[in-house]
Amino acid sequence: MRASLAALTLALAFVPARALACVTCGAGDPTLTVMGAEPPLAGRVRASLGVATLWDRVGETRLVEGRADLSISYAPADWVTLSATLPLLLRDLRDAQRARYTTLGPGDGEVRARFLWLRDRAFAPSHVFGPSVGLRVPTSLDHADARGLLPVDAQSGAGALAPLLGLQYGHFADPWALFASATVSLPFAGRYADTPGPSLSTTVAGQHRFDRAFTLRAAIDTRLDAPATIGGVRDPRSDHFAVFLSPELLWAPTTDWTVQLGVRVPVAQISDGGREEGWTIRAALTVDAAP
Repeated sequence: MRASLAALTLALAFVPARALACVTCGAGDPTLTVMGAEPPLAGRVRASLGVATLWDRVGETRLVEGRADLSISYAPADWVTLSATLPLLLRDLRDAQRARYTTLGPGDGEVRARFLWLRDRAFAPSHVFGPSVGLRVPTSLDHADARGLLPVDAQSGAGALAPLLGLQYGHFADPWALFASATVSLPFAGRYADTPGPSLSTTVAGQHRFDRAFTLRAAIDTRLDAPATIGGVRDPRSDHFAVFLSPELLWAPTTDWTVQLGVRVPVAQISDGGREEGWTIRAALTVDAAP
């Protein structure tokens, strides 16, 4: 966690002092947004540090995870935003044989480019739509003990390249806003015997700004995971579909700073292998800078 905070501080230190201005003024819209949902603005820089805790269970195997995600984005033009994310994961795995594995290390990073195809007007658009492309990169390290590599679920990453393809839509009608997105992940075979299957994630979120400081946001998230393969053989236990309800509070303690507090609650899950995902509790700080 100290490393992530230091990285966020270092990233902000390289932003010129003149850039630390009112970004919402430059964008023409006072909407508070989470990372990746901001309206387009050439020269906009965002840095975010998020932390979360969650649990996952398949049969008698239980995983508890804590994570910190450092994200940085930059918009070189009004029609494109470039971003990168690097996570740090703490994992505690207990398997069906009651063996326990605890690991700490960097997870798989992501780089993305989000493009703006359509908007209804150049300044302060109320409708924006466009695709995104990205790549999940195996930046995680291998975790092993005297007997060799630990189980894949104890590793801090999948160890595989995964192209990411998505679509995003935003509607800004202060004090209301609406967001929708869909992303497909298509992993290649990696350095472990277990290879994740393709995955489709969607989000539909609405929010209301009560004043300049507070916004309530509610989202419905879904994820469909196709079966993974183990040594080239399909693993039906990993076939999974889940629906989550995600209420959040966005708070701006000062101009261009946004604190995000929320939970993600599973409301429906379908899994042939008995997989069950639990609650996710998360918090994030996002800082904006503009030219």
